[in-house]
Amino acid sequence: TYAGLRHAKVLWGRCYDGEGAPPYWPWVQAIRSYVRDTEPEELRSEMGVGAEDIAEIVSDVRERLPGLRTPPQLEPEQARFRLFDSITAFLKSAARRQPLVLVLDDLHWADHPSLLLLEFVARELSSARLLIIGTYRDMELSRQHPLSRSLGELTRERLFQRVLLRGLDQEDVGRFIELASGITPPTGMVEAVHRQTEGNPLFVTEVVRLLVQEGELTQEKAGQRDSWNVRIPEGVREVIGRRLDRLSERCNETLTTASVVGREFTLEQLRPLIEDMSEDRLLEVLEEALAARVIEELPRSVGRYQFTHALIQETLAGELSTTRRVRLHARIAESLEELYGADAEVHAAELARHFSEAQTVLGTEKLVRYTLVAGERALATYAHEEALVHFQIGLASKEGQPMDAQTAALCFGLGVAQAATLETHQIRDAVASLSRAFDYYVEVGELERAVAVAEHPFTMSPGQPTGAPQLMTRALALVPPDSHEAGRLLCRYVTVLVIEGTDYEAAQEVFSRALDIARREGDEALEMRILAGATDPDVNFLRLQGALVKSLRVLELAQHADDPRTEVHARYFGGMAQLFMADLEGTRQQAAAMLVTAERLRDHHLLAGAHYLNQITSSLGGNWQSSRDFSDRGLAVSPMDARLLGSRAMLESEVGEIDQAFAYLERFLEAMRLSAPGPTLVNSWTALLIPSIARITGRMDQLDVAEEAAEAVLSSPAVTPVVTFISRCGLAMLAVLRSDAASAEEQYGALESAAGIGVPASVMRTVRAVPISFTPIAHLLGLLAQTMGNLDRSMDHFEDSLTLCRSAGFRPDLAWTCCDYADALRERDSEGDRTKAMSLLDESLAISSELGMRPLMERVLSRREILGA
Repeated sequence: TYAGLRHAKVLWGRCYDGEGAPPYWPWVQAIRSYVRDTEPEELRSEMGVGAEDIAEIVSDVRERLPGLRTPPQLEPEQARFRLFDSITAFLKSAARRQPLVLVLDDLHWADHPSLLLLEFVARELSSARLLIIGTYRDMELSRQHPLSRSLGELTRERLFQRVLLRGLDQEDVGRFIELASGITPPTGMVEAVHRQTEGNPLFVTEVVRLLVQEGELTQEKAGQRDSWNVRIPEGVREVIGRRLDRLSERCNETLTTASVVGREFTLEQLRPLIEDMSEDRLLEVLEEALAARVIEELPRSVGRYQFTHALIQETLAGELSTTRRVRLHARIAESLEELYGADAEVHAAELARHFSEAQTVLGTEKLVRYTLVAGERALATYAHEEALVHFQIGLASKEGQPMDAQTAALCFGLGVAQAATLETHQIRDAVASLSRAFDYYVEVGELERAVAVAEHPFTMSPGQPTGAPQLMTRALALVPPDSHEAGRLLCRYVTVLVIEGTDYEAAQEVFSRALDIARREGDEALEMRILAGATDPDVNFLRLQGALVKSLRVLELAQHADDPRTEVHARYFGGMAQLFMADLEGTRQQAAAMLVTAERLRDHHLLAGAHYLNQITSSLGGNWQSSRDFSDRGLAVSPMDARLLGSRAMLESEVGEIDQAFAYLERFLEAMRLSAPGPTLVNSWTALLIPSIARITGRMDQLDVAEEAAEAVLSSPAVTPVVTFISRCGLAMLAVLRSDAASAEEQYGALESAAGIGVPASVMRTVRAVPISFTPIAHLLGLLAQTMGNLDRSMDHFEDSLTLCRSAGFRPDLAWTCCDYADALRERDSEGDRTKAMSLLDESLAISSELGMRPLMERVLSRREILGA
């Protein structure tokens, strides 16, 4: 009412409690009501090019706007982003014509895709005349509930406001009774109702309705009572039970059948299920339920009803015996299938639910059919979580049966859904599902389907075998070696060979073949993807110049293509290459541009990477507040991102916030424990991060964890050089902390000559900095040489580190290099060393004081005192 008086249009979307509803159901309802009320030309203008995406989940759009094209086939995350962006753009466009209020009711029952869409739209509200109101029952939420996570994400939005609806006060209860009964209630009644219900809106509503039905709320009876003792039900179900008892037996029977159909039901659905009842009599029964407010008519839908509260539906359905409920599901399944006819697959999720409940009566044939269709439709609308459930149910019903086309399709769908939803360390399960489908298609000669299975993208991480190389090799054998299909497969195979096979030379051959195919076909989009994909292997093998060249070429091609995801990928690894080469300004430019594009994509992993690059460049320059801001924004997107957690722990150590530093370190270690053991990036970061923090803070209690992480990497038979390199740096720092000359000499030889890294010395010479610790290689080599007792050599390295820090702008490490250089000079104590050491300490103190690096300030002051004694 309030919105209507201010000329705003109100759209309602109600979440469904139960299985069978299609993905994005509350959004579908809201958009559908708008579509039906809007003229086609106006609707076409407001939806723009996004109409074809929206039509994939709201079929009414295609009916109102005939001739829409089918959206192109995209990777799941990219396709989901496109859908979300189209819906957001439409809502903002519609709100320019008339303010919109979108009410999403009962969000505690929302499907996960609907919540993801809510998070996406919420980020775009600042410039739109759009108000979104979401209602939910907090008693329904646990910490693991999807809505809990979504609320955490929404809390970070500037315009988000959470309104806790506490119990109604006594005045509100009195006003409610007056509106419900049409009389002014006595004070005693209001006090009694408020006291007994504690203002709980549901309890108040049900109790007052019961009083109305019992005839207690009339002017005559209310005036005759001197005192009120309102009977509060022991539970909401009892209140509902009393309300249902006021209905006729026939009405209760009808509602019981309707409760098995679902929260929402139609007259058409009920008609064939209610025996010995004419349509007129059925309408009378429903009118009885409407009058009792047990059900309500849905707006703008003739013959469509819904239970006014899900607990009413649950109460009715719960009174059925298992046998009767199963048989009723069977009748409903067959009846709905006949009712929907040729459109049955449009309602596949609903039919799958009923056939699943009735499989002991009806068998599994139709259950498999509809779960497969429902799963594929969910994938088509990027509802991967919903698809996962459908495919799992379908495969469970096929358990023990020979592999056939349906089972293969279910396995393919399951693998796609798993690849989009599982954690990185669980990706082997997705590959196993894809492999089952692939094997079947190869066996029966359906090579096109087999290739489609094999080329499906999924995330990989170094040190975590998935079986992908074998799958890709078999797929490549199915296509002509120089075909366009081979080019697409080879594009993925480059990364597979390096991340899982650690075979850089073979990957380079594959890269060249793929690039030749793309250029021969004139496919610049494929060329972009191939080049961008190859930057990842280049950085993993420390071919930094190659990664940078490819990244820059991708950015050239991106000027003529709309592929922001590929652009972001190239900027990230190009920026990482520049960071290893100590090109701070180049990294800063890549990071800033990457963040702008990543924010358009709203991809959590890409956003976390963009914030990490911006955060680390800020820290390397000593801009702690900017670094914290980027860190906070990144962790808000990806709370368990090891890169962000590790670099934040270093930041807090540098400025002396020790408790905060170890809190972030513990979160980092939690992320590390989720990773697989072995030669993983996070293990290498652990090996370096712990001793780096220990050197600043003086806390040495976790050094064994770092050593174990390094050994887990270096004892592995196949390791990418970047992981080996960072692990070696960790062991080097451990040797320095422990004053272990023998270990220091071993690590010095490995780092200085590249002998222990697995790359040529010429490649190693391009590596000048270690990102996670903010330490130039020259600085670390100086510390190792000092630990070995070779002070003259350490001086040379410290001089190199000073030069690098000054030219690159590494201000915090410049301060540390000055201090460590002074220590070496003081230890050598040759002529002029004490004077130079004091000058270096003065410079270190000036920088550390300006930057607020308290641990280093204390160290420098103590050394100045010793040196001056």
